Amino acid sequence: MKADVRHDVTKVDDATRLFDYLKSRLIAVPGREIGTLITSGRVRIHRRGTDIVGRTYDLLANGDGITINALALTALEEAGRWIAPWQSELRVHYEDPDLLVVEKDAGIHVHPLGARRTGTLQGALVFHAGARVESAWGRWRPHIVQRLDRAAAGLLVVAKSAAVKAWLQRHGQLRRLYRAMVVGRIEESSGTIDQPLGRDPQCDYRRACVPLQLGGQNAITSWQVIEWSGDRTLLQVEILTGRTHQIRAHLAGAGHPIVGDSLYAFARRGEAAAADNASRSNQASLAPGHAASCVIALRAVELFFRHPSTGAPLLFHSPAAPDFGQQPLNTA
Repeated sequence: MKADVRHDVTKVDDATRLFDYLKSRLIAVPGREIGTLITSGRVRIHRRGTDIVGRTYDLLANGDGITINALALTALEEAGRWIAPWQSELRVHYEDPDLLVVEKDAGIHVHPLGARRTGTLQGALVFHAGARVESAWGRWRPHIVQRLDRAAAGLLVVAKSAAVKAWLQRHGQLRRLYRAMVVGRIEESSGTIDQPLGRDPQCDYRRACVPLQLGGQNAITSWQVIEWSGDRTLLQVEILTGRTHQIRAHLAGAGHPIVGDSLYAFARRGEAAAADNASRSNQASLAPGHAASCVIALRAVELFFRHPSTGAPLLFHSPAAPDFGQQPLNTA
């Protein structure tokens, strides 16, 4: 970005603050950076021949112009405090003015994280909303409502505003069903795992069953056998809480790690770290966002919620039922 980019304000009411407008439209810039961008004097407002330094509480009107200092945006990008627009084939199942439902491939990060800043689902959504490499502006800011591990695939709902995201999380009755192929034959037809989860004391990156008094958090996972395939079992899984790596940790703790999940198949810290390091190394030569070495047999196949505008129930299914039977067994 070499030249300051002018943006014309449209579709605002009389009570829209500069801070709120930038949070909703300057979408390649993370929301947490918006306030600093304004207070550092890098945002200017042009109105009826005047040119002023913007303040967070300034009210905007249709026809106003906004200019963002190009050097400030470049500095954010170079520092990794940026959501890189990614032109990719975004699989959209549904879209309306409030939200959209998309399907994520395994091996792709949902959000930029650490050194993995490009090739993310959020980057693809930012591109879909109108941002480009040369322009940080978009029609709306994506707010991803649920988590989904990089190694897993499946359905996600994305809100087009913070208010819609908050409504969905509080009132949307969100529900997801998963399919998971696990190691070993489970003889029971169904069951529930009610074990608190926390950081694994043997591997900080992993989660494990940890008592509440030692920092664990309540976690409940229910499962039902769909079919058996040799020494593997295909499960339908639902989580009643949303802890990090919940399905992976609970099933591994029960002695049935997910096929392909080398991190949770290893029992000792050194082996887990070695497996994770090998996975990271293998990713270096792959295209951005596509980590073939980080794919597990877990997919969110069904998504239910109520629409924030109408309250109507919406149900989505992954178009193709996952066939995990041919995946290589990558476990210890």
